[in-house]
Amino acid sequence: MAITAAQRAKLPDSAFAYPSKRAYPVPTKTQARAAGISEQDRLATHRNALSRAAQKTTMGSYRHVASVVRKRSNVAG
Repeated sequence: MAITAAQRAKLPDSAFAYPSKRAYPVPTKTQARAAGISEQDRLATHRNALSRAAQKTTMGSYRHVASVVRKRSNVAG
């Protein structure tokens, strides 16, 4: 299940791979807990960020997003 708009709004800017644009949410466990996001949904959000960054039509660099995901979880990128 994806995170809701309300949960996404509760995340601080630092929870995003591109904080100034609030793009590609990749929250830490603490940030996710504070926003009411379950661990399962947090990891799904990380996988979703990687999938979106891999698409050629997105603004994000896969290498950058994968680096942020590796720092914040055990999901391979």
